[in-house]
Amino acid sequence: MKPAFASVVICVASLPLLGQSPNTRAEIVQRICHAPEVTSGNEVERIKSIEQRLGPVLKEMPAPRIHVAIVESGVINAWNQNLNPRESLICIPVGLFRFMGDGEGEMAFIFAHETGHAIDTACKTSTGRAEVTPPTLSGALDRLLGGSGRNALAENRTCEARADAIGFALFTGAGYNPFDAAGAFGRLEMLSGDISTGAVARLLALGKTHPMTPDRIAHMRGLLMEKAMNAPSTR
Repeated sequence: MKPAFASVVICVASLPLLGQSPNTRAEIVQRICHAPEVTSGNEVERIKSIEQRLGPVLKEMPAPRIHVAIVESGVINAWNQNLNPRESLICIPVGLFRFMGDGEGEMAFIFAHETGHAIDTACKTSTGRAEVTPPTLSGALDRLLGGSGRNALAENRTCEARADAIGFALFTGAGYNPFDAAGAFGRLEMLSGDISTGAVARLLALGKTHPMTPDRIAHMRGLLMEKAMNAPSTR
């Protein structure tokens, strides 16, 4: 998958368009990220460092305004919320930083993945998600029975894979080691216990926001192998 990009802006501090509403930034972050924002400290500086490294690559991509909030929460996850067609908010709990450790590369891939969600226009609408999701057997059966043929779980998996691909392109374009993405996957896989393969593993992953399914891991391995094959020879 080779997504098309234009220009993006990441904003760690301001929420200018949202500022036109009576809600303050603190209220918006609390509502969407479910925790108060952290405005200084090691975690904020780490995200600023990652953003500076991704910045030159992001200038070449489509143009939502991306706000980032580090929040005081032990949750080991990160998520993107589309605020309106022009803005997104990425929530990153401090618990995720602690889990990822001191290595910048693994944390940078998680951040790039969420940025991938923010700039993936197709996955922001139900019509777009349906268009980019390959047909499924359950969808075909649903259509035969008079339904819409939509499969929300398949659409979620497709959009996760797209965010992985977009994030990987950002991440490697900024010069990070591609296998730091695999390291991030490995940590999350061990945490979640999603280490099995086959149909049962796929069923157990249903409903998870960032499932480490065998298909998703295989997709990441494909991205890594493609990157390795296209890497300049050192001989």
